[in-house]
Amino acid sequence: MYLYFETLIHYYQMPIHRTTKISDIMTKKLETIGSSASAHDVAIKMRDKQVSSVLVMDERYGIPLGIVTERDLARKVCVTDKNSTQLLASKVMSFPLIKVNAEVSTLEAADLMLKNKVRHLLVVSTEPTQEKNKDGMNEDKDLLKPVGIITPMDFIRYNLVTPSGDLLKDSQEDNDTERILEYYKNDSNFDR
Repeated sequence: MYLYFETLIHYYQMPIHRTTKISDIMTKKLETIGSSASAHDVAIKMRDKQVSSVLVMDERYGIPLGIVTERDLARKVCVTDKNSTQLLASKVMSFPLIKVNAEVSTLEAADLMLKNKVRHLLVVSTEPTQEKNKDGMNEDKDLLKPVGIITPMDFIRYNLVTPSGDLLKDSQEDNDTERILEYYKNDSNFDR
């Protein structure tokens, strides 16, 4: 735990460069499953789609409820010897679901991951919409639409290669990404 706080102090003492948005480095391949699906269904979907997490959606309202990660399956199904075909995704998922807006910087997203001790953040975009209220009047609301997922692997990929495919040169952004990755060296501090 001491190493974690030492790294945290080091992180906040360094200058922050906030040019890269989380939408630039997130994984856009976002897989979903209904909350009444089984843990077995989740594992099959992860295998077939080659992803490490699946977003659990409420079938009735179409809203994201939580996320099931490979770690959730290992800790909540495999080691407990529970029947994966009988266990619902909603009972295996991690929640509350931590979300980040697609427009925030990579450093803000990393900070959110660290503060909440999670490895997966749901990336959402805000879409304005109108709904009728109980009086029949149109009411402006913002709808959060899932658009991707961010994991430490996304930071690693971004650190290695720029969007143009070139290897990163020594830059401030490269240094910031290195600081983010430092946190994940001791991942026993992170729950999911």
